[in-house]
Amino acid sequence: MSEYQNTHDDDAPRFEPWLGMIAGSVLPLGAAVYLPSAFPVLMVLTVLLFVSGLIMLRLQTVRRAREQNRAQSRIRTEVRPIAQLQVEDR
Repeated sequence: MSEYQNTHDDDAPRFEPWLGMIAGSVLPLGAAVYLPSAFPVLMVLTVLLFVSGLIMLRLQTVRRAREQNRAQSRIRTEVRPIAQLQVEDR
């Protein structure tokens, strides 16, 4: 049996904050086309927003992996006493 758990099983669309940051990094890039004098500042802002979005994605991935490991470890600790009882009965 598969132990795969996906929080999006109900197919309800939801907003991911990291995706908003990465999508928002395009705005300063577009503004740089119309404001050539502010090009270096806007490029720095674009890079900062994009990297911030990537960091948020990584933190979310790590947090979800930890939560999934905790849930699996709880299941294992609940099953372990039953397995020990079976071994002791033999």
